[in-house]
Amino acid sequence: MFVKAVQLSHYLIVPILAACFASSALAADKTIGVSLPNLSNPYYIAMKKSFEENGKASGFKVKVLIADNDVAKQLSQVQSLIEQKVDAVALNCIASGPCVASVGELNKANIPVFTINLLPDPDGLKRAGAKVVQSVQTDQKMGGKYIGEQLVHDLGPQGSAVVGIVGEPTSVAANARDAGFKEAIAVNPNIKVVALVNGKVEETTSLKVTTEMLQGNPRMNIVYSDTEPSALGALAAIQQSGLAGKVKLYAFVDKRGVQAIAGDTLMKAGAIQDPAGLAKIQVDGIKKYFANATIEPNISVAPVLVNQANAAAAVKSAY
Repeated sequence: MFVKAVQLSHYLIVPILAACFASSALAADKTIGVSLPNLSNPYYIAMKKSFEENGKASGFKVKVLIADNDVAKQLSQVQSLIEQKVDAVALNCIASGPCVASVGELNKANIPVFTINLLPDPDGLKRAGAKVVQSVQTDQKMGGKYIGEQLVHDLGPQGSAVVGIVGEPTSVAANARDAGFKEAIAVNPNIKVVALVNGKVEETTSLKVTTEMLQGNPRMNIVYSDTEPSALGALAAIQQSGLAGKVKLYAFVDKRGVQAIAGDTLMKAGAIQDPAGLAKIQVDGIKKYFANATIEPNISVAPVLVNQANAAAAVKSAY
């Protein structure tokens, strides 16, 4: 009986090992092309590192190209990846509309395209007959909702606020964040959004436009920023305007924003994403694709709400 049991386990183990080696072999000769918008944002630095580390761990070769926030350059780089005959492309769009052209080019070349973070315009994809294998993104609307709910909680049922938004009106992701935020604060009719300025996801620009917004709205006591770099610019604007005791900031944040919350300054709460985690999910999806395994076409990952209660712990894992 003992011998038979050993033989049976042998027959079970060998196919499992063979499948594992086959999966590694499938990835070993495959190259993933990755197109990212920039490396000025810590978000993309973390994402780049994760693609490289997780791609290597899965047996892939990884080529990362940085488009410097230039839509035309991103399309040109995608065409370069096609010429290099990469086996798959992970694409973080700079802008949702123009990104459809990049997806279309990859489709024509029969290269599977996986999109991450900022996705191509879905209506544009339909019109162009373009297809994406898998999209991985943060649940942007939920992040904005978390922040809005925290503001409502902080103000209390009788509280009121005059709110200004430092946003990025051309971004689908930023607009989804704003929609979630507005939906959450709508439960309190005494919270009014009175202004929206474009921070262009830049710290310096956001410093300027937030300063002007505060000057034009002397009753404003809350600023909400829907991007991490803009949050830092807005923070500086409030401080330099001498309004640290009057105006509070709620925002999407990176490590520096989390540190500001932990420091119990005018930054009261925020939502933080996990760019490294998103990249790992995407690499796993590409690996499944080449193994002919079932793939979820759309994956949304909720961000984490950071407030005074958990900021000190969140600093350790923040990007």
